Amino acid sequence: MSRYIIFIIVSLFFFGNTFGQPDEKETAKLFQTDDKLPKQQDFSAIDNYVLGLKNRKKMSEEELVALITKQSQTKTEKARAIFIWIADNIAYDTSYKITSKEDALKQGKGVCQAYSGIFQSFCETAGLEVITISGESKQYYYKQPSDLDKGGHAWNAVKTENDRWMLVDATWGAGHVMNKVFTHQLTTYWFDPVPEIYIFSHFPKEENQQFLNKPVGRDDFLAMPPPYPNVCLWGFNPHALLAYFLKNKKASFPEMYSLEVTWKINTMPVCYELKKGKSYKFEFILPENEDVAIIFNNKDWVRFEKDGDKYTAVFTPEKKGTAVVAVKQNTGKFGGVFKYEVID
Repeated sequence: MSRYIIFIIVSLFFFGNTFGQPDEKETAKLFQTDDKLPKQQDFSAIDNYVLGLKNRKKMSEEELVALITKQSQTKTEKARAIFIWIADNIAYDTSYKITSKEDALKQGKGVCQAYSGIFQSFCETAGLEVITISGESKQYYYKQPSDLDKGGHAWNAVKTENDRWMLVDATWGAGHVMNKVFTHQLTTYWFDPVPEIYIFSHFPKEENQQFLNKPVGRDDFLAMPPPYPNVCLWGFNPHALLAYFLKNKKASFPEMYSLEVTWKINTMPVCYELKKGKSYKFEFILPENEDVAIIFNNKDWVRFEKDGDKYTAVFTPEKKGTAVVAVKQNTGKFGGVFKYEVID
């Protein structure tokens, strides 16, 4: 059975208009290894330490920040510790009234301005160079410009080793809101997401705060689907993915569920719609004890073949319907990861 838990969270779905699958050369580029990406660090020791801290409301800010960053040595580690503490201790204020860092720290909740304000203040106290960024953002329901978050959004960038600016969204890292109810769920994906992926969902007012070699215009931002920030860890090349959507204005992406595992995707269809009668190849790298399947119309199953840690399947739909790539969970049931629609 899988050691991983799959959470079905509609706020992490991809949306987009219909288009067509890229050709083989274009698909190959989307899964090319990107050696320019920062190497992923293991923050488990820092995360566990910070999550184990008890409420310290009577401390001064200097004392609290010193405690939070006690186990941190580098700039990145200090920023990580601060991000974890804020995301774990501050809830989102669904009344939308608490905007200051002072009120948020007292009441344990606030809106994005409060989250970003606390992050900036704590980072500055820790000796880090940090800025607050304001702009527009897309949530799961985004389909057109009128769906942009009303009132805008605020997040941060902090300078780390080698003078690299790292993006951080502690608000989204704390959890999500549905029907005006906040669910506290620590989501570390919003700590240091790749700028080429971040621009799909976060558009700053200041162009240089995109931290891209070639800034994206607002019209292109509005045309692109809001993607899941961890796709580059799963094998997608973020530079190629951004280039693809900038080139193909009506391209779609499969609906995606949140999977709490980093796996490697060697290839898969990258567009939401599959054509009836056409064959599609899927190839993933996963631990050897996993079980993966394509479930078509909730009844027909295509099991992935295993060869060590490589899982492959060829899917040739003969009729219209819904195809879900799923992985077995700890419960023994299969949970969806990618969802496609088969059309004529």
